Amino acid sequence: MQPDWDKLTKTYVDTPNVVIAELDCAGEAQSVCGELGARGYPTIKLVVDGKMSDYNGARDFNGLKREVESKLNPKPACSLDSKDACSAGDRAILEESEKMSKAERVAKIKAVEAEIADSKKQVKELEKKAKELTASLDLIKAGGFTVDKVEQLLNDADWRAHCEGRTCVTAFLPHIYDDGKEGRDKNLKILDDVMKTKKKDGMNMGFLWSQGGDQFELEEALGLQFGFPAVIAVNFAKGRFGVMRGTLDKDGLSQFLTSLSRGGVPLAPIPANGKAAKADPWDGKDAKPPTEEEL
Repeated sequence: MQPDWDKLTKTYVDTPNVVIAELDCAGEAQSVCGELGARGYPTIKLVVDGKMSDYNGARDFNGLKREVESKLNPKPACSLDSKDACSAGDRAILEESEKMSKAERVAKIKAVEAEIADSKKQVKELEKKAKELTASLDLIKAGGFTVDKVEQLLNDADWRAHCEGRTCVTAFLPHIYDDGKEGRDKNLKILDDVMKTKKKDGMNMGFLWSQGGDQFELEEALGLQFGFPAVIAVNFAKGRFGVMRGTLDKDGLSQFLTSLSRGGVPLAPIPANGKAAKADPWDGKDAKPPTEEEL
């Protein structure tokens, strides 16, 4: 019964004309309990206007509360009879109402009731709007959780967003004039195959590619002058990157990433000017060779 009794005590702790009390009949209140005729435990006594009676009703919270409400007529904690129990704000409202005429008080009650109804209506409308926004938010988030694929590096903001919270592999592939569509598709398949393998292994890595020369200043800053294809692994959160040394094939790239995860790849700070420039997306086609002008 103790949890229900404690709840009852808290319910009426601020009620001026109701006291919920308990006595330790096995301790200091042993003699008092004897005088009150408490022979079994717990024994509940009800005192109304100085008259004591036994309570033999339900001993759960709801049953006890019904007894208090029906027999003790609990008053609000803040009322004209107990202004001292009011907070400063509540007392001001109470005393303002006390000064009103009956007509003024009726009008005030109607105005506040209308305001409450309007507020509840606004709450419902806001809850409806919140649900709609939540659904929209889920869809917006879902747009970013598409199946991982090898993305083209088109600008610095997307690069950093794609790599947020994880290491990213970025491959700088030969220019379309040098490698053609066939060569580019072959390199992209290597990246895609390794990405899928690492994903199966539980590794969360981003994979991007850039056309050699599209990011000339970035390539210079990262020291990729040795030619294309060139591959780096970058972690923006740690501010470090590592360069793959070797041929771009499935085994070579897989070994590079394994070595990277074991700390076997030398890392360097990302240069301050190591930012991607805006690039044009590849249309997936071969490019016509540039027209050579006659000397």
